Amino acid sequence: MFEIKKKSEPMPYYHKPPMRFRDFEIHYNRDYSLNHIVRNKHSYYEFYFLISGDVTYYIEDREFDLKPGAIILIAPEQYHQATINTRTGQAYERYVLWLDPEYLKRLSTDKSDLLLPFQKTYITSAHIQLTRDMQILINNLLEMILTSSVSKEYGADLLTNSYIIELLVHIARMKLFQQDTYLDQRLNDNPENSPIITNTLNYINSHIYEDIRIQDITDYLYISRSYLSRVFNEEMGLSVHQFIAKKKLFLARQDLLGGTPVKEICQKYSFGNYSSFYRAFRTEFGQSPRAVRKNV
Repeated sequence: MFEIKKKSEPMPYYHKPPMRFRDFEIHYNRDYSLNHIVRNKHSYYEFYFLISGDVTYYIEDREFDLKPGAIILIAPEQYHQATINTRTGQAYERYVLWLDPEYLKRLSTDKSDLLLPFQKTYITSAHIQLTRDMQILINNLLEMILTSSVSKEYGADLLTNSYIIELLVHIARMKLFQQDTYLDQRLNDNPENSPIITNTLNYINSHIYEDIRIQDITDYLYISRSYLSRVFNEEMGLSVHQFIAKKKLFLARQDLLGGTPVKEICQKYSFGNYSSFYRAFRTEFGQSPRAVRKNV
């Protein structure tokens, strides 16, 4: 369990009604004797963030043993259920954010689809375990969404929208670019996923520390460069080159937060030189590598 000071007081589960508002709804709950949530489904997306508790979560036929700092992403019409081990004496504390699909479409742009974190193409499972720094960030964003959503101050609605956008952008980046995102065997077994995409992502994961060329991938897959580019763009929403660059930068940032020297990171991910790494990193994250290091 991670301890973070909160301005909002949680409610027990029985106070939580079905979704009443069109766009989104957020709940912050804490229970001590609740041992399960009834299996259910609904027509909106659900973003679930566990703060404390010993929880097993079920989505359709999948089972996830959750630790504090876990996120669960649930798509519309997916059956889901939580069982809680109350014998530990831990409080079952969590945020639940409901999001209407049309609302997310309105917030999205041509370049950034906010439905992305929930789409099966992009996730091997519905479960993300956050690092300590991301736990704090996500917790703070959810707290701000909760506070601003009930505020009557001028601009509160705009701030709420911006916090929700920021939340989903962070999650999308994590699911797209973390090292083991596409290594789960279930991705390969899922008939809904394109074999070209699956094999391309597996190749990128296996060679992420190298200077990957598009030609290397097309030679490996025995397909043309134009065909790979078209399929990848259609299914992933960005080019192969952009994906590789963003994935390397995300992993570099994780290493940076973990204390790895900048020079070593440049060499590890084959950025070529520090100037190239610096420009790409600052463009992607809005901060220099050293500024990120200082914030750790």
